[in-house]
Amino acid sequence: MRWSIVGAGGIARRRTIPGLVKDAGSTLCAVMDVSAEAAKAVGEEFGVPSFTDMGEMLRAVPCDAVYIATPVPFHKEQVQTALAAGCHVLVEKPITIGSKEGQELVDAFEKAGKQLTVGYMMKHHSLHRRMKAILRDGGIGQVNSVHMHFSCWYPDIEGAWRQQKAFGGGAVMDLGVHCLELMEWLLDDTIVEVRSFCDTQTFRYEVEDSAVMIVRTQKGVLGTVRVHFNVPDAASLSVVDIYGTDGCLNAKGTLSQEDVGTLSHVYAPQGAYEAQQTRGQTQTVTEYDADGNNLYTEQVAAFRQEVESGVSTYEGATRAAHIQALVESIYKQH
Repeated sequence: MRWSIVGAGGIARRRTIPGLVKDAGSTLCAVMDVSAEAAKAVGEEFGVPSFTDMGEMLRAVPCDAVYIATPVPFHKEQVQTALAAGCHVLVEKPITIGSKEGQELVDAFEKAGKQLTVGYMMKHHSLHRRMKAILRDGGIGQVNSVHMHFSCWYPDIEGAWRQQKAFGGGAVMDLGVHCLELMEWLLDDTIVEVRSFCDTQTFRYEVEDSAVMIVRTQKGVLGTVRVHFNVPDAASLSVVDIYGTDGCLNAKGTLSQEDVGTLSHVYAPQGAYEAQQTRGQTQTVTEYDADGNNLYTEQVAAFRQEVESGVSTYEGATRAAHIQALVESIYKQH
């Protein structure tokens, strides 16, 4: 699969392009950025031509797929440009700022028979995949609650687009969407209701640096999501906890750009009520470590394999548009 890149900034240069070139079935063809300096630097680093105009790049260099890693307001137009050139598209999350335009993109790609995928790479984490398999096999019984915590340190930085409302900034748009999307994917369920608190507690930028969300799914699972831009990186140990009638899954450090962290599976079916509520005497605990795979290589390979299969479900892209509908609901509450 021949790839061209739109947006040569941080996530593309640090993560996705290095992951892409490790996929044996993919090859990098060209890179584009509105900054000639950034485009040239990445082009020279990976040995491909660089451009400052997307249309010019697509006309000059044949490709099968386009990876888009630009600020969110530019996604819709750039995704449409790639589709008009006959390309499949992997676009960074969120799919678009608004859910309506996100779903319009999904519909357009389905009509054209081209694949559209959104960069929610955490579903490719080895421990998240193990969690999904355990849940599918009934390993903790009926799921009743989920809790996620995801944080980092993101102080005031002049010009940072993730700190500007017009560019889709904020802890919910950056971190929260990962949690909401992962929750739906893990549970094979849909969040139908969300309540939230959002605030700028620590920094001076116009978007929230902290948020707490309470959700309810179609199947009746209750969940909480906490996201913060104001927790030091060294203290930002992420948590994904899922509880059911026969046990729980506790993942630590897995909400990451790397395949790291640990998972504990507690199997402890109880049955009858026990007045003394003794804990830990009848449980089976299985511990798992992450495999250490490259999440971005896994993401690119999964995208390529779906295209090669000729069967595109658009499940992930449709879910990504739904996540933006949840985000709209969250922001309307404040």
